[in-house]
Amino acid sequence: MKTSLSTLLLCLIPLLGFGQAGKLKKKHIPLLQAAESRISELAYTLHTDSVETARFQACKQMISELVEALKTPNSFNYTFPELEGVAVRYAPDRSFRTITWELHVNRDEYRHYGAVQFNSKKLKLKPLLDRSSEWRTNPENMVTGSSNWLGYIIYDIIPGGTIGETPYYFVFGFDRHSGFVRRKVLDVLTFDAYDNIQFGLPVFTTYSSEGLLLSERARIILDYSAEANLVMKYDPASSRIIYENLIMMPGSDESGPVQMPDGSYHALEYQEDGKWHEVEKIFTHKYEKAPVDLMHRDSTRKDILGRRSGGRTPEKG
Repeated sequence: MKTSLSTLLLCLIPLLGFGQAGKLKKKHIPLLQAAESRISELAYTLHTDSVETARFQACKQMISELVEALKTPNSFNYTFPELEGVAVRYAPDRSFRTITWELHVNRDEYRHYGAVQFNSKKLKLKPLLDRSSEWRTNPENMVTGSSNWLGYIIYDIIPGGTIGETPYYFVFGFDRHSGFVRRKVLDVLTFDAYDNIQFGLPVFTTYSSEGLLLSERARIILDYSAEANLVMKYDPASSRIIYENLIMMPGSDESGPVQMPDGSYHALEYQEDGKWHEVEKIFTHKYEKAPVDLMHRDSTRKDILGRRSGGRTPEKG
């Protein structure tokens, strides 16, 4: 079933587009709004139905509806403002956008689906195929393409810099991952002259806890307890990427030891060599024990997928 959904995504997506997207025609806006409503209903089923086959069927229908909607001329400029359950994120230069979502398979498995849509009048869309189950060793060091993507919800995109004459972008990802573990990813996205997608690039100068240079690190992956929230974001005030430090803590009898934020933060700073260097840890708070988010009630906030939180504090950036 999982393979067939990925194949469907691959088969439905056209790869050719011409010219930058222009203004949407008025006659197309109601059609896109109607499609947005249908996709939202399918996304609701995908995220909430207790029957596995119903969730998979909703995902299959959603792929078809989404691709059909995006075939509308200049659809790149329709932002899907009311869409819940699917994350739509634009690159700051608006050269492309990402559309990603998750499918709950069982307690310990989530699959991710998505595509990169380029800024073009006619649809130019490349699928992202989640192959995370095949990533056995050293996932932080692997350089991959769109056909063997790590799989996550993309919640932010920022320009990273250039290596030589090649620009790169950082994509920030969230993966619900399993019953006891959540994951945040700082990945690196580049395109070649033919707009082929590459994930992962060793643009980090970071160190292990023992002080050893991690020279081949192509992305940063943080696995942490499902009981915690974790910050990983770009801070425009300091022009740095900030993410929380993790320490191993005792978990429940069922989960075993888990990693928890300890109240200190790492920072990455862009330097003239085109890389992001780890600077001294930033200590804004320091706790004797790692803080656990209390999941206080707040019905007005939305989670990474744009869904109303339903009384639970959404995952932080």
